[in-house]
Amino acid sequence: MTEEECFKKVINIKYPEGFVCPRCRSNAYWVKPGRRIIICRSCRKEISPLSGSMFSRSHLPLNLWFNIVEMMTNSPDRVITAKTIFKELGLGSYRTAWEALNKIRFVISHNEPRIKLKGHIEFDEMVINGIGSEYNKVSILGALEIEGKKRLTLQMIKNPDEMNIKDYLKKKIDKKATVITDPDKLYIHNWLVLNRIKQKSSVKHYGANFMSIHIILQDVRYGLRNGHHSVSEKYLQRNLDEYVFTFNNNDDRTKAYEKVLNYMVNTKLTAYRSAEIPKRSFLSIIAGE
Repeated sequence: MTEEECFKKVINIKYPEGFVCPRCRSNAYWVKPGRRIIICRSCRKEISPLSGSMFSRSHLPLNLWFNIVEMMTNSPDRVITAKTIFKELGLGSYRTAWEALNKIRFVISHNEPRIKLKGHIEFDEMVINGIGSEYNKVSILGALEIEGKKRLTLQMIKNPDEMNIKDYLKKKIDKKATVITDPDKLYIHNWLVLNRIKQKSSVKHYGANFMSIHIILQDVRYGLRNGHHSVSEKYLQRNLDEYVFTFNNNDDRTKAYEKVLNYMVNTKLTAYRSAEIPKRSFLSIIAGE
């Protein structure tokens, strides 16, 4: 898409029911894609559809932003890396690619509705070790709805104690669901018993101690290990949310592309900046053994 086509697309997203001038209520306007503004034909007021959005104050052309979103939503990998974007689009620096990708991950994490899984659900946990100390660990909890259209949730929990697990199960899993678990992980069995959730052994359900959620969690580990030198706690959940988004929207990549563009236009840049204010954690997480 050209820069002008991308700008018109942004206008359509910003004003889904048609443009109305905030000063004179006129519907007629001129488009000035070079300046990224529209001008009311009646009162000549200049308006920026990008103002306040995630595209505002960015030196990147809109068509480059659109290409990054398209790469992310159409990538065969669940999580695309800044290094891939940097190389394929020929950006000026790796930092530029990382910032752009981080903004897109933020809008997905910030806007995507939280789902509650129902029916038969596979559930498992994966521990990721940190750098410098054996105590620097986080758990990734994964739950996969296997009836009908498969739906996935992934959640990072730094301290997987009883209260944190209870909160996760309450938000992510319906009380009437049946959870299929690894019989060798007794602590998961205890979590579910304490929260009065019906469960079934994967051996009894499948005839073998093997579940799809195992493959998904190992795919997440592989992506983190091979796509990043390190991922801080602050950004790990955004990586997981990107994986979940691409997995749950895999059947309609065009819809996923449109959703991300909508999020980018309608999410306030101030929300992103507020989320970035806290200092980064010194704890870096890598997907190691």
